[in-house]
Amino acid sequence: MTKKTYQFNVPCFYYYEIDADTEEQAQKILEDVGGIDIEGELCIESENYKEAKLVGVLQPQTKERKKND
Repeated sequence: MTKKTYQFNVPCFYYYEIDADTEEQAQKILEDVGGIDIEGELCIESENYKEAKLVGVLQPQTKERKKND
């Protein structure tokens, strides 16, 4: 029997520190360049994995189909 691939979403968040004159300016900077030019820190606790939600199941491909990919 071929195994399936199970896809999960796990709750987590990113922590950012933004230097700005105002909260609004900091929010705009984060929206405009966050995740691209601003480095954040991934925050996840082991408990978060217990809250994982199944979002998809991929069926195994046959050997014939894998050769053509």
